[in-house]
Amino acid sequence: MAESFSSGLTFKLHPLVIVNISDHYSRVKSQMHPPVTNTSTPPAPNNTADGAVEAASSSSFPDSSSASCLRVFSCVIGVQKGRTVEIFNSFELLYNLATHCLDRAFLEKKQELYKKVFLYFYRLGWYSTGTDAQEFDMNIHKALMDINESPVYVLLNPLINVAHREF
Repeated sequence: MAESFSSGLTFKLHPLVIVNISDHYSRVKSQMHPPVTNTSTPPAPNNTADGAVEAASSSSFPDSSSASCLRVFSCVIGVQKGRTVEIFNSFELLYNLATHCLDRAFLEKKQELYKKVFLYFYRLGWYSTGTDAQEFDMNIHKALMDINESPVYVLLNPLINVAHREF
C-alpha cells in the first residue's frame, strides 16, 4: 500500500506493521481489563518481555478517558531510497509519561538487535494509536528528532467502524 503526498514522497507500509500495531493495542488493552475470574489472586503486573512495565491504565495517557481511547506507541523501522519510504517492521518504545523521557538505552539496544539481522533497516519514526494526533504526541516526536531529523509518524485509529468508512 503506497500513497503519495504533495511532498513527492511515496510511503509503503507493510502489513506486518499493521499487525504489530493491532497486537500491541489489543495486548495492552487486555492487560488493563483482564477477564473476570473466580479467584482472589490479583492480576500480574503489565510487564513486557524486557521487564518494563507498560501503561497501567488509560488515564496514564493525557487524552484517554476510557480504554477505548488507549494510546500505545512504538518505533517504526525500514528503509528510505530517494523519495520512497518503506516501513517494514516496528518495536515498542519505552517512554516515561511523567518525565517525558524516551528510554534511549532501550531504543539503541533494540536497534542494535535488528541491525544484526536486517542490516539496512533504520529508525524511520514511530506510530501511535488514537483518533487523531495529540499535543502530547509532540513530546515523543521531538525526542525522536534527535535520532532522525524528520521522523515519520503513523497514526492508527482502532475505533474506526468499517461499516461507516468512506471510500
